[in-house]
Amino acid sequence: MGGPHLKNNSDMSPNCAPRLTIIIPTFNSIELLPTCMDSIQRVLGRSLGNEVCVLIQDGGSTDGTMAYAQNLNTKGVKIVSEQDHGVYDAMNKAIKNTDTDWVYFLGSDDRLLPDFSAMPGQLIDTGCIYYANVRYASSGKRYDGPFSLFKLAFRNICHQSMFIPSQILKKEPYSLDYPIKSDWAHNIRLFSRLPFQYVDLDVALYNDSGGLSSTYEDVQFERDKATLFHESHGYWLKLLCFLVPIATRVFHLASRRNKKKPVEFGNTSKRYIRK
Repeated sequence: MGGPHLKNNSDMSPNCAPRLTIIIPTFNSIELLPTCMDSIQRVLGRSLGNEVCVLIQDGGSTDGTMAYAQNLNTKGVKIVSEQDHGVYDAMNKAIKNTDTDWVYFLGSDDRLLPDFSAMPGQLIDTGCIYYANVRYASSGKRYDGPFSLFKLAFRNICHQSMFIPSQILKKEPYSLDYPIKSDWAHNIRLFSRLPFQYVDLDVALYNDSGGLSSTYEDVQFERDKATLFHESHGYWLKLLCFLVPIATRVFHLASRRNKKKPVEFGNTSKRYIRK
């Protein structure tokens, strides 16, 4: 089938090499990608192509996604088209196609928020993983503040809030054993060996409805979750994982009885999604 097809809109300043790559895995995303790219261009402005670049990693779309991407004519955007075996395989391939110190993954159905523009200045230590917050597109609610190991047993750090040194992902790519929650498995392993630094910014509007993680269950991950915690963090975390489903049910029952009004996001969400 041959190697990947690449196009590079490389009109970048020679004195200002990008430090961060936004990776967008796509497959038949023509209805979503234009709005996603619009948010990137609006938030980053002149820093796109200078401080930050974009890699669209396409899995062989047939709906016009590639034609749209190739006609963007936007500085700092690179397009790669090659077959893959799912989103995590596409992400692993994309890592090999990047040469910046940092990477950030954004879904084609997600949008950047203005706070994102402040994140590159926060990325100091390439031995550290940085993460911020996202806002749910359905409600505007924030997800999810600083994480502890205990909190990680109950829920994952949103992938669209994380800024990861590329050298880490090149050495330890995402496992293809978990088609939906490989990033959670990855975080479990890395949490034992690397510092995770929280930054109190809202960097993306995250599509929490219709995506893989909201539609399907990763059965293999759920089977292996306790073992993953045990291998990286010891027996007590394994025990906690067995208790998580019970604790989660109790929490949801209590939440229904004491349900509060959702956090308002105001009308600002209209700025991030162009109808």
